[in-house]
Amino acid sequence: MSLQVPRIVVLVGPTAVGKSRLAMTLAEEFDAEIISADSRQVYRYMDIGTAKPSGEERARIKHHMIDLVEPNDTYSARRFTEEGTRVLAAIANRGKLALVVGGTGFYIRGLLDGMSIPRVSPNAELRIRLRDEAAAHGPEVLHARLAGRDPVSAARIHPNNLPRLVRALEIVEQLGTPVPTALPTAALPALFLGLTMERSDMYTAADIRVRAQVDAGLLDEAHNLLSMGYPRECPALTGFGYREMIAFIDGRCDLPTAIAGYQGATRRYIRRQYTWFNADPRIQWLDARSQQDRALSLVDGYLRQEPPDPLFESSKSDD
Repeated sequence: MSLQVPRIVVLVGPTAVGKSRLAMTLAEEFDAEIISADSRQVYRYMDIGTAKPSGEERARIKHHMIDLVEPNDTYSARRFTEEGTRVLAAIANRGKLALVVGGTGFYIRGLLDGMSIPRVSPNAELRIRLRDEAAAHGPEVLHARLAGRDPVSAARIHPNNLPRLVRALEIVEQLGTPVPTALPTAALPALFLGLTMERSDMYTAADIRVRAQVDAGLLDEAHNLLSMGYPRECPALTGFGYREMIAFIDGRCDLPTAIAGYQGATRRYIRRQYTWFNADPRIQWLDARSQQDRALSLVDGYLRQEPPDPLFESSKSDD
């Protein structure tokens, strides 16, 4: 199927670096719509801990790929690619610039680079069994099993990242082979910008944001999610931020320990994000604190260039 492609600007960088602020500036300056490439913002009712744009920001600029599923649902990179491709076509039909913003590199890669992601349907029974096993014996048991069957996947998945461990084992179990490498088909033309700052400053900014989220009501948000009946083991609530608040709610630690744990998990995530994005030579890195004008200039120059072919052949499924 042929789909129309808009002009695309990609804005990446580690969590808390200031992508959302710059994205709003760019979107207003260049009449863009924002596609969130954040694996946590797809979940409803999780606003503070995922740093979603405010209602006022979403009223000013149209945002996509936010609040798509319930916290106990599983949302895959393949689904993001398929749904995001349709959003790109709709933005093109409206004659707008598409601004893809986020820190989930695999989502961006799938959407922009046309990665062929293996289709493996969720297996609810297997997932329950694996999660029960992790609850009883720790996620390290699942990680060790994955390492025995797919060492490449095990090397890139943290032993405490239960949703990804379960998904990898689910794929391995159903295919009978290691998780296939996602193969590129046809990359979409785009300008890639990355925000960064000195690592020590980055960690300080992340620590401050964690504190701000707690002050804004993250603990109440986590408590409300549990009160709504979402299980502690569901994919969304095992992510950093929520799992530490739930540990405090359950009496497994005090609040300062929960906050420190959240800050430490955020720093580790930032390191993984840098590892991913630093491997992409297309990204033009900008200092988050001093180069907003440079970003505006780069986008303006990109839009003045001859646009890419407005059609591309997509092999992505519409289901």
